[in-house]
Amino acid sequence: MAEKGTVVVGCDRNSSQDATFQNTVCEKLESAGYTVEKLPIAPNPFAAYSYSSKAQGKYGVYIIADGTYSIADYHYGANKNKKSFKMAVFPIRTDLKKKLQGDDWDDIPVGADADYSNLPRDIVGKTFKQMNEMLKEDVRIVRGNTPEEMAKNVLAALGGKVNDGDGGSSASSIKDAIKEVMSAWDGEVEAYVRDMKMYIHKIKLPEQDCNLILSEGLNIESRSINIKDYCPNNTNKLVVHWNGGEDIIIQDNTRIERFGEKIKEMDAVKRVLTSNNETKKETKDSTDTTTTTSNDDEKSDKGYEEVPAETYEEALEFARLEWNKCKREDCHEIELSTIGGDEWQQGRWVRVYIPSFNIDGYYYISRVSENTSPSQWKASLTLVEYPPSFGEPEEETEEETEEETEEEETSEVSDDVTS
Repeated sequence: MAEKGTVVVGCDRNSSQDATFQNTVCEKLESAGYTVEKLPIAPNPFAAYSYSSKAQGKYGVYIIADGTYSIADYHYGANKNKKSFKMAVFPIRTDLKKKLQGDDWDDIPVGADADYSNLPRDIVGKTFKQMNEMLKEDVRIVRGNTPEEMAKNVLAALGGKVNDGDGGSSASSIKDAIKEVMSAWDGEVEAYVRDMKMYIHKIKLPEQDCNLILSEGLNIESRSINIKDYCPNNTNKLVVHWNGGEDIIIQDNTRIERFGEKIKEMDAVKRVLTSNNETKKETKDSTDTTTTTSNDDEKSDKGYEEVPAETYEEALEFARLEWNKCKREDCHEIELSTIGGDEWQQGRWVRVYIPSFNIDGYYYISRVSENTSPSQWKASLTLVEYPPSFGEPEEETEEETEEETEEEETSEVSDDVTS
């Protein structure tokens, strides 16, 4: 497997799905343990980066349609002096239904495209399959008809495993452990990486933690704004019942007007710390004595149980937390570029004002990538309404539980061994 490191992910401007393809590739690489730098969606940022000294020691990924210019430009230009990326991967989007589909990959010779009329002699007449074999030490070319397929193929090209459940790397083990710790506080704590360190702490209210502003006409590059719309089927009206009074209702009138009411009803609960509710039961017969342990409450092993909320304040706290989780699942996302600076960091809140898109509110910085050149310093930001979930830990299947039980019964290894 390729050594984990930094991957710079660029994307040509091809269609409305550009951001989805790029984000999916980034997420897959991050989950595999790579550090990711995401460039703005345009042809120039990746080329400029590949020719700069910043590329040395890193991997490059550039998502394209089916043209050969970017590949030729990198291999015979930026990579020629061996001072660029240590390897570059060019994923081709076959969903665009351009030239290279199916067996065409193996049979049709690549040709000049609109940007590059004079291909290098070594490439002329070669198929993509042949070119891939020729350049594999420095360049790898893969395909993808969906964002998920492309992400898996990019990871494979870098030398990683492509199965979603490979579970064999230390990075996966660490992430699973963090998921397990955080799952009990889902929606209440956040996790983000900043300056090669991971931070986990309670989510602060944006109005208490926000001293950053992004305003249209002031510090937002207008042509860079890319907005992902709300999910029409997501909850836009939350009704919370509690025993002490009237229901608590939180709703988004704008989305209700657009999509109709999507109501979610819940009973307010609060979390109460518990001791381990394990009870020992002894069964005796004439031959032996067996002691078994059982949990009366399936949540007792987590150290807490949920009980009905007793006061309005407890019910309101529950309602606000659940509403924030609904916002997290809205799929609403803003991508934009601004003037670079140290203040733009993952995990910070920012007040966003974009009147041309009717946006005025607090947003959370979920991703930051920077593009520096002698003439400018830009930061590309991905903004969401609420910190994203770190994910649920995978539940063991009955077969896995039975296997572990059998191993415990037959193994003579001490229980003190830690994994």
